[in-house]
Amino acid sequence: MRATMTPAIVIPTAAASTPTVVLPQLAAGVTTILIVGVDERPGESDPSRTDAIAVVRLDSAQQRVALLSLPRDLIVNIPNFGYDRINAANVYGELNSYPGGGIELTRATVENLLGISIDHVVRVNFQGFIGAIDAIGGVTIDVEQEIYDPQYPTMDYGYQEVYFAPGPQAMDGATALIYGRVRHSDNDFERMKRQQAIGVAALDTVRNLAPLDQINSLAAVMTALRGYILTDLSEEQMASLAWTYRNLSPSAVERYTLGVDMVSIGAPGDPYAQFPLPGTIAQLVRQFVGVQ
Repeated sequence: MRATMTPAIVIPTAAASTPTVVLPQLAAGVTTILIVGVDERPGESDPSRTDAIAVVRLDSAQQRVALLSLPRDLIVNIPNFGYDRINAANVYGELNSYPGGGIELTRATVENLLGISIDHVVRVNFQGFIGAIDAIGGVTIDVEQEIYDPQYPTMDYGYQEVYFAPGPQAMDGATALIYGRVRHSDNDFERMKRQQAIGVAALDTVRNLAPLDQINSLAAVMTALRGYILTDLSEEQMASLAWTYRNLSPSAVERYTLGVDMVSIGAPGDPYAQFPLPGTIAQLVRQFVGVQ
């Protein structure tokens, strides 16, 4: 059952003479949103695999927000196409005229894997991510350990050397993208944790702004995403969500990932393939939805 909208959120405007803006609010209860980032680069026309996959669960009744990230090399059953990497669902959907395209096949794949309903979907490319982070003035990330990659893949299919020192680091959108994508120095599991840290840091950045600056930043994010995002949420719905959770504390976001101890890694001819161990997905989903 997809979420419905009801008018409820009121956003004040800068001038007292300007009417306030009334936005629709997601219906009370639980809403799940699938967010995927695609490895789409300037000038490309072929469908891209998803580079990041996360599900956000918003429970307004319990005032609970949970974030679940899935590794892109996870081998899953893609409906109508059989077993393959979860990040291939977007390509299958685009190339085979799946109803709704790649994002809808990705939704169906994640629903099939987790056994939960996904109410809304958001797909954004690299340019949209960079623009959204820059629109809020960047983020500050506490880098947990030194990261060095002598061959980070660039947008033009070249390579560059990247380094992150431990400790708090101010990052613009382009730097945050590198931080969220680099994995040669560790693995995809640490990479997912970094991606979650970026999302939480973005929330914290907006939370610490003055109310008027929050309004301006959220409007700038909407502008930055235009042309780079595919979603079944309207701009008004996205603005409503952003405004509702603008003051959410980072510590209030529960973060979950499929850990390295929850998968079997490697198969003949494919050393990076990941297969979930029996029972691990069900256990992870119980934690994610708040049922222990």
